[in-house]
Amino acid sequence: MNIQTTLLTGLRKVSEQHTTETLGDRSRYLGASDVGYCPRKVILEKINPSEHDLKTLIRFQRGHMAEDIVANAFIAAGYTNFERQVEVDISSNDVPIMVHIDFVFTSQTHKIKSILEIKSTGRIPDGPYSSWESQLYIQMGALAQKYPDYSIKGAVLTLDLNEGDVAFFNGYEPQKGIFTGLLERAGTIWSDYQAQLHGENPELETEVSPLCGFCDHIMTCPQFEAEEVPQLAGIVNELQELQTQEKVLKDRIKPYKKKLLTIVERKGPIKTQNRILRKANRCRKYFDMDRLENFLTENGATIEEYQENRSFSFLEIKKAKVKAA
Repeated sequence: MNIQTTLLTGLRKVSEQHTTETLGDRSRYLGASDVGYCPRKVILEKINPSEHDLKTLIRFQRGHMAEDIVANAFIAAGYTNFERQVEVDISSNDVPIMVHIDFVFTSQTHKIKSILEIKSTGRIPDGPYSSWESQLYIQMGALAQKYPDYSIKGAVLTLDLNEGDVAFFNGYEPQKGIFTGLLERAGTIWSDYQAQLHGENPELETEVSPLCGFCDHIMTCPQFEAEEVPQLAGIVNELQELQTQEKVLKDRIKPYKKKLLTIVERKGPIKTQNRILRKANRCRKYFDMDRLENFLTENGATIEEYQENRSFSFLEIKKAKVKAA
């Protein structure tokens, strides 16, 4: 039995079943998350859904687990005033839009309905992504439309299940202008989608973002066929700035650690503001290359015979050469 093949096959079935039960046929409508993502990706995925790899399927399961963790925590804490996977239909002008909300908390006394959107990530971002906020704004607009007598609130709760970190982005309220703009955007996406289905070839709008690396249609994306992708300049600049800061910080950290280590080496463990500093020793196995080489030589062999090249990947950023005019 190939365990990876079994996991892949099984998780694909689980994912399909979960989508059918909770979201239905997504090719027949636009969801809140569709409106916030790259229109080209959304349309092509609806026409020709990708067969997800194991890594993506595991990320999907991580998202479902995050929602269950939050639900179990609220139930254990005594909260009973919430619903999960709340569906709101805001279809209009021949544009089918179906919103699915992770959690809706209702206060009958204060006439408040609060949306909590759950996001599971590999790293907690400094702030919510714009696609998350777009999704939240269309959810709040939908709920405000359905329950005009209630005040609507919104928040995003982000969980990093690897590190156990949590971030809470709160304080969102419906914005009529943003909601209207998102509905207009949905109309354009749906119109282009229908045109594509009927054999037309409209120029699909694209949006470059850090999430492009997860798109199965990047190989045919016109933005990446161009000689230059200016939309990524800000991200690259920020990365290089952070790398520079990282180097400066490492250079600053090193002497502090060395000086404090010298103190505890001479004095022994010390305590400062409830923190204990002591010298720690660890053992690490390593090869005695001289002995190993002698042994191999005695047996008519060399180290090179047991060495092999293994490739690895990394991001290289180099200054481009300026073409002569």
